[in-house]
Amino acid sequence: MSHARFKSAPANRTKRETNSVGVTCGEEQMKYVFGRSDSDKDGYLSKQELKKAFSDLGVEFPSLRAMSALWHADDNGDNYISKKELAELVKYTSTMNTSTDK
Repeated sequence: MSHARFKSAPANRTKRETNSVGVTCGEEQMKYVFGRSDSDKDGYLSKQELKKAFSDLGVEFPSLRAMSALWHADDNGDNYISKKELAELVKYTSTMNTSTDK
């Protein structure tokens, strides 16, 4: 039995959220997933919302990645990612493998 490194995409994902194998997750896709993960629609991403977003992207260890993302992208230190900080979050996220990368 082989062990996959990344989680498979849930069946209920839309085509926009999941690229075909071999295609890198793009900035627009990441922005879409992060925007959709703002569950309380306050315009900020909390650690829990980041964890959900990383899980949706198929990243290993989403809790750890959420903490690391806050460290990398939270410029003002309020423990939330604002729309101003989103570009830095996307830049950080593009450095890691997602379930759409192979």
